[in-house]
Amino acid sequence: MPLEQMMTLKALRVRKGLTQNDVANIMGVNRMTIIKWEKDAGNMPIKYMSRFSELYKYPMNAIFFGSVISFRDKLNVEEGRK
Repeated sequence: MPLEQMMTLKALRVRKGLTQNDVANIMGVNRMTIIKWEKDAGNMPIKYMSRFSELYKYPMNAIFFGSVISFRDKLNVEEGRK
């Protein structure tokens, strides 16, 4: 199984075409909480980590627990073929 590239919450949100308000409504929190988590997810409750992973269809480890982060919000054509 290939390793997933680390991604930021913001990059994943943009890839999905969602606004911060959209994500706040889906998560049941306010927009300011999403802004805070996109800057620093260090104090985010684990239940939300799991929900972000499900929403963005991306492994939780590759969002929250890795060491190399991609800030890109668009997939390269080559990545889409893998």
